[in-house]
Amino acid sequence: MLERLVDNQLLLLLTGLEPKGRVDFLDRQIRIAMAWVGATADEPLLRSLAASALIDEDYHPLVAQLNQVVCLGGNYGFQVSLPEMKRLITVIRNPQQLSNQPPTLTPKIGRNITTLRYELAEELRTCHLPPTPGILLVVTGIKKPEALQEAGVWRSLSLLVEGESWQEFSPQPRFLPANFQEGIPSKNPLIWLMVLISILSYWLASLVKLLSSQKDA
Repeated sequence: MLERLVDNQLLLLLTGLEPKGRVDFLDRQIRIAMAWVGATADEPLLRSLAASALIDEDYHPLVAQLNQVVCLGGNYGFQVSLPEMKRLITVIRNPQQLSNQPPTLTPKIGRNITTLRYELAEELRTCHLPPTPGILLVVTGIKKPEALQEAGVWRSLSLLVEGESWQEFSPQPRFLPANFQEGIPSKNPLIWLMVLISILSYWLASLVKLLSSQKDA
């Protein structure tokens, strides 16, 4: 998920990453999640990270690098290696791979398939992000297309969408030019509800796994 916050900061959230060979004491896959919050000047880096996560679905260099960033150990079972994080940023931050063309503001939705993931990654490398606050990018397997459209997500991919091509839908007010937005509330409760549900779902899944492992032990 990629979101522009109301203070013009950017939030990139990657979840469900499965590093190869990273398992718990019961030989179960350990998934990691990472969030980055950056200023406008950090947009190229966050675009590169999002694009890298899109083009390689399975075990790929980005997941391998993040596996080095989030190390096992510490008081909570994991810790972040700042040297590895800086090394990752150095590798990802390559201005030669990015351009800064104006984006097409019309929202689009599609099925979460390789072809559209690659097209979305190319768009992130080519165009800067829409300037208005809100959730800009969602890639998921379980979200209904109606919910994504109602939230006005700029680009969204879900396994529940039918077809193999992008589908445009009517833009939400926040994607229109500023002179069309006068008097329109900037807050969208559904957007924040989606974020809250995603966070709670991830937390509950982790809690269930923890309780299950303690019971088995």
